[in-house]
Parts: sequence; C-alpha cells; structure tokens
Amino acid sequence: MTENTQSLKEKLEGSKKYLQNADLKKADLEGADLQGAELGGADMRGANLKKIFLSEAKIAKANLSEADLTEANLSGADLNKSNLGGSNLKQAYLRRADLRGANLSDTNLFKANLRECAMFKTWVKRADCSQANMQNIKGAQMHMQGSKLSGTKLEGADLSGARLDNVNFEDAGLQVANLSRANLKGANFNRADLRGANLRYVVGLTREQIEHSLLDKTTLLPNYLKIKWETETKFEILDNKN
Repeated sequence: MTENTQSLKEKLEGSKKYLQNADLKKADLEGADLQGAELGGADMRGANLKKIFLSEAKIAKANLSEADLTEANLSGADLNKSNLGGSNLKQAYLRRADLRGANLSDTNLFKANLRECAMFKTWVKRADCSQANMQNIKGAQMHMQGSKLSGTKLEGADLSGARLDNVNFEDAGLQVANLSRANLKGANFNRADLRGANLRYVVGLTREQIEHSLLDKTTLLPNYLKIKWETETKFEILDNKN
C-alpha cells in the first residue's frame, strides 16, 4: 500500500461496509476502528493490525497470514475459514469469534482470549497457545498437533474427536473438559487439572501420561486404565503399562 497511513485508516473506517476482497497486503492499520466491517475475502497478508478494533467484523475466507494482530479485538468476529497461519495474535481478544474451519497453525496465541469461540474443525497445529483462555470453546475435531498449551485455561472445552497428538498440556486447566475420542498420543499432561474431564474412548492415552496429572473420582478414563483411589486426589493405576 502506498497511501499515507492516516488517510488509509480514515478511508477504511469510512468504508466499513464495502471492503469485501480488499487488497490490504502489508497495510499499516494499527489501532484502526473497523468494528462490524465487511472484510470477507480480504487480503491482509503481513499487515500491521496491532490493537485494531474488528469486533463483530465479517472476515470469513480472508487471508491474514503473517499479519501482526497483537492485542487486536476480534470479539464476535466471523473468521469462518479464514487463513491466519503464522500470524501474531499475542494477547488478542477473540471471545465468541467464529473460527470454524479457520487456519491458525504456527500462530502466536500467547495469553490470547478465545473463550467460547466456535472452533469446529479449526487447524491450530504447532501454535503457541500457552496461558491463553480457551474456556468453553466448541473445538470438536480440531487439529492441534504439536501445539503448546501450557498453563492454558480449557475448563469446559469441547475437544471431542480432536487431534491432540504431542500437545503440551503442562499445568493446563482441563476441568470438566470433553476429550472423548480425541487422539492424545504423546501429549504431556504433567500437572494438568483433569478433574471431571471426559477421557472416555480416547486414543493413545497411557498411564505415564496421567500419573503426574490431577484427577478426581469424577474424571472419566478409558476402560483400559483402572484406578484405585487412596484419597480424594491420590490414586494408583492398576493396569499394566500397555
């Protein structure tokens, strides 16, 4: 983009309803107010979108790969099937955004707020989601292989049928989360809080993975892992190691 940054912001802020398929590659839109904007199909690759206000914006099928969205407000935004691969979403606010089918692989989501987001079949592979708020997300059949979720809040999250191979859940809060039928091969649950979580019918979960996690009697484990409770939180696994 060759226009003066300020004039570009003013132009876009005045044209919120007419930005479908806009060419905004590498545009400097830091702090712009585009609440409710119509940006479906827009090309925002590599754009500076720090602290941009895109609450309730329509951004479906847009390309935001490699964009800097640090501290951006995307609450309630429609990002269905958008490409955010490799973008920086550090401390971004995405509460209740529609991210179904979107690509967030290789993104920085450190301390981002994704609470109650729709994330059915979303791709979040190799992403850094550590210390993010992902409480009550609707993330059935997500692809999160190799992502970092250490210290992440996932209470009440629906991760049923998700690909969670080699995910780092260290110190994560997974109370009453639904992981039924998820693939957990190689996942790290050290000090993860799994009280009340549903782990029935999961694939790849071993005794070694849960020996250092926090369980209680309401945790639902796969049938091949038998628990003998010694106290309310201390347990012994009775099955063999395979």
